[in-house]
Amino acid sequence: MQVKNINTEQLIDLYENHLEHDFPKSELKSLSMLQSFMEQGIYTIYGLYEKEELLAYALFMRNKDSGFQLLDYFASNRKYRSKGYGSTLLEMLKSDDTISQGYIIEVESVRTAKNEEEKIQRERRIAFYEKNGLRKVAIRASVYDVEFDILYLPLRWDGDDAHLYEELKALYLLMFGEERYRVHTTIELL
Repeated sequence: MQVKNINTEQLIDLYENHLEHDFPKSELKSLSMLQSFMEQGIYTIYGLYEKEELLAYALFMRNKDSGFQLLDYFASNRKYRSKGYGSTLLEMLKSDDTISQGYIIEVESVRTAKNEEEKIQRERRIAFYEKNGLRKVAIRASVYDVEFDILYLPLRWDGDDAHLYEELKALYLLMFGEERYRVHTTIELL
């Protein structure tokens, strides 16, 4: 197995054959937006492959100035779910990533779950990330009325949550632009 950077041409295949099937349409950015982010050098996509077969993938918004990345999409190929490939990808990224200070990850807040099934799913997601070395930080965000708890995976930097708050704000500004950030995003340092 190996981790490969996915380029702009490969993004089309990833988008059409995986992202469109793995994420609700309401959560999916357009292909042209992702391509634009890549062309600007602020978006990084990693794929875990066995030969030419994609096993898992992760898409990150990247702050070129600071080296922090915000996980945007993360999934295993639906043919290979529950086989540990998501954990393998995270492990390999931890050892292979030479450009990042750390990964900031949003998880839908357990406290806003609408029912027990949703609560259990969110708790499992958090447990997955914690098992893979992430820690909860004292930051909560709301993006388009969805509340997120924030987790962090240190790679080269492991400092205070106040700095991560500023990094998350900078990443959201890159992702949404000033107007949409101001209208649709709030970040709280707890």
